[in-house]
Amino acid sequence: MKVFVIVMLLVVGFMAFNFLWPKSIDLPQIGTVKEWALTEVSGEDASINKKPKLVTFFYTNCPDICPTTMLDLKDLHQLMKDKGISDDQYLIVAVTLDPTNDTRERIIQYKDTFDISSPNWLFSRGTEEETKKFTQYFNFAYKKNQDGFLTHSTSMFVVDSTDQIRAHHDMAMGKKRVNIEKVADHLIQLIEDSE
Repeated sequence: MKVFVIVMLLVVGFMAFNFLWPKSIDLPQIGTVKEWALTEVSGEDASINKKPKLVTFFYTNCPDICPTTMLDLKDLHQLMKDKGISDDQYLIVAVTLDPTNDTRERIIQYKDTFDISSPNWLFSRGTEEETKKFTQYFNFAYKKNQDGFLTHSTSMFVVDSTDQIRAHHDMAMGKKRVNIEKVADHLIQLIEDSE
């Protein structure tokens, strides 16, 4: 009888712990995007301030990190669909770090190369000054050398619907791919929080 009572207490305790413990941990606020001054290349109204979003940086001449990350983000996009999240619930925002070279036409061609046509996947560009100011919100570092080669940080950022930066994730590097499950979890958490 004593063993039965102990087992029952353990079962009830475990169930209470599992029921009362939060299912997700609140994401911290690690910064704020104060202004979205960049232009989306397709000319569509981004409605950028109303949805959770993943912000990533790229340039079209990038030989490795950027194209591999784009492929992983296509997988993320499919994963979000598989989890029942529609395109109108979140955004993927890709910002060029090389607006001098990455014209509107060149970015559209880059999008087409990756077969990206989803309306929630936005490609943005600004002037050199606007781009530099925008990257500072994220403490994202990049530098262009005299030959036009860019070196840059390798983080992407999850931003909530009120423009608070809530998480950062690694871009693809070598054999290390983007952790799309974790990115999806963070986006879904912010989607649920904003409803």
